[in-house]
Amino acid sequence: MPRCVQRFARLVTGLALVALLAPSAVASAQTSTAAEPDLAGLKTYMVDHARAMKSGTAALLGLSQQYHDLAEQADYDYAALWKTHGKELVPWLEQSRAVWAEKAHGNYELIEGMVAGIPSLSHFDDEIDAGPSKADDPVGAPDLQVTLPDGTVLDRPGNLFHYLTEPTLWGTEDAFVGLRVDLNGDGTVGPTEALPNANVLLGAAQALDARTADLGKAINDWQPNEGDAFTALVVMIPTMSGYFEEWKLSPFVLGAKSTSQGFVANSRLLDVLGILGGLDVTYDRLAPLVDGTDPALQTQIRGELDGLIAFVKDLYDREGAGTRFTPEQADQFGSELQSRATALAGQIAQAAALLNIPIAEG
Repeated sequence: MPRCVQRFARLVTGLALVALLAPSAVASAQTSTAAEPDLAGLKTYMVDHARAMKSGTAALLGLSQQYHDLAEQADYDYAALWKTHGKELVPWLEQSRAVWAEKAHGNYELIEGMVAGIPSLSHFDDEIDAGPSKADDPVGAPDLQVTLPDGTVLDRPGNLFHYLTEPTLWGTEDAFVGLRVDLNGDGTVGPTEALPNANVLLGAAQALDARTADLGKAINDWQPNEGDAFTALVVMIPTMSGYFEEWKLSPFVLGAKSTSQGFVANSRLLDVLGILGGLDVTYDRLAPLVDGTDPALQTQIRGELDGLIAFVKDLYDREGAGTRFTPEQADQFGSELQSRATALAGQIAQAAALLNIPIAEG
């Protein structure tokens, strides 16, 4: 979890607690009878998507092994590999990219809000989806080593999704490209038309599958509790500006001018919808608690959360229909959403304080 997010969580929690320590608020919390939250349902949701994610990473690993075997037979001569197996490699790459985007990464986004927001699980988010590389952030990069089949060790290379597997599959990092080729046969070679470096792809897929298995075990072992669930909401809802900055710099906004290595498989807006969707599920499981203590606050939180999701979905639908937003618009949208999300996190922190549920500090 980024340190700035941790600091923000402490700030919001502190403000909410100060505001709610009036005698009337304390009396309300003491006299209300709250309904039971559905924590078992929340854990089931997380376990199911972690299992589906693991199925996706296992499938990607199998596809990566197939490709590595072919490249090894060709003595890693990618020009010869393309000449001999080009007709097979085009659908293979399409399938590998789809498995990555829809099964592995897609299922992770639906639980990312909880994984990144729960203190005992947040290190998995750094390693799998959010952490920078040592080159980009020598202090903040996750302590992750990836050993490739040829014995090369990548020391703190960044998260496994957006620094390794995605750039390798989509050819956005030259060091991870085996050969740039005309995949669609239109006579030109576009920025994402490339055969992956088989050594990097297999090593990265192995690491991703292994870390996903570790995440699944950790989720299975996790004992769901109200504090973790509220903490995840307060920490993760107000992280919108970072996602919109990544969207602004991606090909979905900048087009061919983008130099992003990650966030090319899907629009970052889709990822935000996945994250908000998972947080929406989380709040649904807690809503009976809030409703039993302060029905008006519960209605307000529910309306604001629905509004955030609708805001992002509208942008995503417009983008899918052909609208190309400008960087200035991306900044504007991100600023507006961040402001609304920050206010919503404060309301959720207030609800937690009313219920005497502590928000964990980073």
